[in-house]
Amino acid sequence: MSRIHFVVNETAKTAYRDQAAREGKSLGQWLREAADEKLAAARPAMFTLEELREFNAACDARRSDAPEPDWREAKRVIADSRVAGLGE
Repeated sequence: MSRIHFVVNETAKTAYRDQAAREGKSLGQWLREAADEKLAAARPAMFTLEELREFNAACDARRSDAPEPDWREAKRVIADSRVAGLGE
């Protein structure tokens, strides 16, 4: 395992440490997770095969057997709500 050192002011260090404590984590664990989240957010929008399988499984788990709403009815409700909102 490698170490990374970086300089922060005391106020930032205190804020990081306090947030880590609120989450029940060590400062090191909290910083590693924050860095991992930042790195993941910067990745291109490509999925690994495993991520794609997990995504599909999550979608399948949320799927409902309820019928899709009628599109004409949905458009009518949207239009009615727009008109009703104009009077306010």
